[in-house]
Amino acid sequence: MKLYRFFISIFLLSFVTLFANAYDSVVFHCEQDTTLINSLFNSPELKDMPQENRVAFFAKKLVGSPSALRQQILDADTLVFSIDVHSFTPLSLISTCLALAEAYETSSAPNWRDFAVKYENVMFKRGEATDFVSRFLYPSDWISDNIFRGNVTDVTFNLEGIAARKKEKSIDYISHNKDAFKAFAKQENLDKLKMLEMGFRNHQIPYISNGDLMNPKRFKAQAKEGDIFFLLTPDFNLDSREMGILTFDGDRLLIVQMSPSKDSVTLEELPFENYIKRNVKRIQGARIIRIAK
Repeated sequence: MKLYRFFISIFLLSFVTLFANAYDSVVFHCEQDTTLINSLFNSPELKDMPQENRVAFFAKKLVGSPSALRQQILDADTLVFSIDVHSFTPLSLISTCLALAEAYETSSAPNWRDFAVKYENVMFKRGEATDFVSRFLYPSDWISDNIFRGNVTDVTFNLEGIAARKKEKSIDYISHNKDAFKAFAKQENLDKLKMLEMGFRNHQIPYISNGDLMNPKRFKAQAKEGDIFFLLTPDFNLDSREMGILTFDGDRLLIVQMSPSKDSVTLEELPFENYIKRNVKRIQGARIIRIAK
């Protein structure tokens, strides 16, 4: 019996140690991060809400948050696994909303620890924050990895009445503009980046044409609350600059995104089809992703 108790004690001690170590490398943006996450989970509206609707719900709760692109990507020279629900990059905004929606499903009383696990799973390659290049830098990489691990599905080719197409691109924008990224002054990081980009040579990107996006009888009729969109850019070696989450306001289809002009999370006033029309010269279609059920 004593030996049995000894092994039980060792098991419990190991479990507690592993649980504690899971958060040793996490840096919080500020003292209010855990409080805000727990407050979001306690929103009474979430209880009977479909999971995909929760993605849009959380996105709208984060409107007004500033951009963290310079601090987290351009000026960062190493990986900092940060829990930050106060400032975002375009991809971290999407990952945060997706992780919040997934974490809400984990228990009857989800909290910031559940979010931290889900966020790492969504925001880093293979779900592990190991080095700077383990953080997703290209949307296509984020999409491929999260589809493979069952977090999201690509519905671009599955929308009724819409004939999606494919565009071929070799994605290597960052290595061609490495001087804008402090982390790639380190040869080790640059070598890993170039290996990553080799996997995206002649990459086939599915997309819905601007014509279908601007026709409310086509795309809007098939869109769902909480859909994630990636707008294709005309840059020859980049997949997407703009991305965000779709939400309905009555009959209007709107977008929540890290606004490229305002440097903050914005609920755009223009309906989605009008937004595409206004910016048609810098948009070459859209890829649509949904949270996996």
